Amino acid sequence: MNPTRVALVDTAAQMSGVEFSTLFLAQNLDRTRWNPLVICPSEGDLLSRCRAQRIEVAVVPTARFFSISMRVAKHRVLNPFVVLWNTAAFLPSAWRLARALRKLNVNLVVTKGLFAHFYGGLAARYARLPCVWHVQDRVSERMGSLFPLLLSATGSQLAEEIIADAESVARQMRLRIPPERVTVVWNGVNLCEFSPQVDGRAVRTEWCNSPEDLLIGSIARLTPWKGQHILLQSFARIAERFPTARLVVVGSALFDTDEYARRLKQIAQELGIAARVHWAGFRRDLPQVLAALDIVAHPALEKDSSPLAVVSALASGKPIVCTAVDGTAELFQDGVNGLLVPPGDVYALSKNLARLLGDADLRQQLGHAARRFAERVLSVDQFTRHCEQVFDRALTA
Repeated sequence: MNPTRVALVDTAAQMSGVEFSTLFLAQNLDRTRWNPLVICPSEGDLLSRCRAQRIEVAVVPTARFFSISMRVAKHRVLNPFVVLWNTAAFLPSAWRLARALRKLNVNLVVTKGLFAHFYGGLAARYARLPCVWHVQDRVSERMGSLFPLLLSATGSQLAEEIIADAESVARQMRLRIPPERVTVVWNGVNLCEFSPQVDGRAVRTEWCNSPEDLLIGSIARLTPWKGQHILLQSFARIAERFPTARLVVVGSALFDTDEYARRLKQIAQELGIAARVHWAGFRRDLPQVLAALDIVAHPALEKDSSPLAVVSALASGKPIVCTAVDGTAELFQDGVNGLLVPPGDVYALSKNLARLLGDADLRQQLGHAARRFAERVLSVDQFTRHCEQVFDRALTA
């Protein structure tokens, strides 16, 4: 019996958390049962990495899509013109993808990324194929339940099964979808690749002025809701007390957030900490980057779920200070495998960073517990097997 051909349809080919999970899933599917194909709207790093792993890829262009909300004064409101544009753009994009799915003899469609859920789900319907939505982002609730209801209602029509990467995401999807069709699967990583045994000395040499330096690292794309500005403000409060501490910001601007990236550097200058902040940009050597850090900070302000940066830090055995965003907080028992702080609370974040900087035993205790937790529930093998179970249900729906 030939393996089932599963198309992983991603919104982008630039590497961020969703794209890494696409790569990890394609790499680890049981090849006796599944034949993965990764589809993106353009060339990019994801497809290059797939080719290097001998994973089949395809480029199927789509129209350009835009956020359907806009800011008016201090509020976010629905932009009706963009809604009309996106709706019209989904149809030809879906039809183009449907033709590719038929030509490539696909048996199952798995969509990755918000816009891919819409045009990929439509394409699966056009091609008469079962579809699984892999939802890895909470939809904003700044306009109440409008966006979650819209997404859930659409998913009820376009997807046989939903994979949510956190319970907070699953709750939104269950608004209009029966609970039995929504499965929570936390993201997972290779526990050998991300491990306390990884050697990070070369990266520390790159970033440290002396062996006594303590490195606080943040790993995320540079975008306002990831909260790097909060981290800068928090670090500024404690920088004078801990002269050997340095802050490393790992990540680059994606999806039109260049202005925010420029603003972050301006904030560092205004706070007088520019000489203590290293802007590392996007890094391919994430296991070594994590190995080099003494503390990981994740200051997201909203809608995070089980981000791969946090999952990777847990697997690497790092002490973590993380904002208690609904979703990400599911990964932590406060004070056991990490420290939780309220989102946007500069004082609480600085207080807990100072606590870790001043207590090597606590850093070690939290790091050991983080690794044990990852070994129990965050391996890429567990992640992949759970996804495969959902795929099987979709094929028999």
